Amino acid sequence: PSTAERNGTLDLLVVGAGPAGLACALEAKSQGLDHLLVDQEQLGGTVAHYPRRKLVLTQPVELPRHGKLTRSSYLKEELIELWQEVVRKEEVPLRTGLALEDVVAKDGGFEVRFAGGEVLHARNVCLALGRCGTPRKLGVPGEEATKVSYGLVDAEGYRDQDLLVVGGGDSAIEAALGLAEQPGNRVTLSYRRS
Repeated sequence: PSTAERNGTLDLLVVGAGPAGLACALEAKSQGLDHLLVDQEQLGGTVAHYPRRKLVLTQPVELPRHGKLTRSSYLKEELIELWQEVVRKEEVPLRTGLALEDVVAKDGGFEVRFAGGEVLHARNVCLALGRCGTPRKLGVPGEEATKVSYGLVDAEGYRDQDLLVVGGGDSAIEAALGLAEQPGNRVTLSYRRS
């Protein structure tokens, strides 16, 4: 734990360890702030949930304390590996397994509550949550069955199956296309809008 964690109040708590959260934590280190980067799952945020070997376009990007990324595109695994190396090299304080529940203004700062009852205090909070951290569920019977998945890791693991992809965003379309490319699959895309 950082000094501020032990003493009770961080200068900055960054919630979400995807590309934006990592960049924020690196800049906090450059500014000399006592900070902590947390995520409900793992370093990489939404990118960590991309299908295996997905090409990730980074555009010309400069990561604080690291500099410009040397390429304009990386495979998902290459980008995650690069981020892990940056976290190790820069000694970014990172904790995973903390699912955000609430942020409450308190005593000129914030009390940040996580699932399981853990509470952290910070003068400033950066919410770098991304878009895919917690899938929306419908509260219907069967949604927790083992045959139901909330993200596609490897389309090649599905062959000769009838599959339903629910949603109309980029991730749903990419999943449907990836699954449709596998031999024998019959894929239906369901979306509530036109």
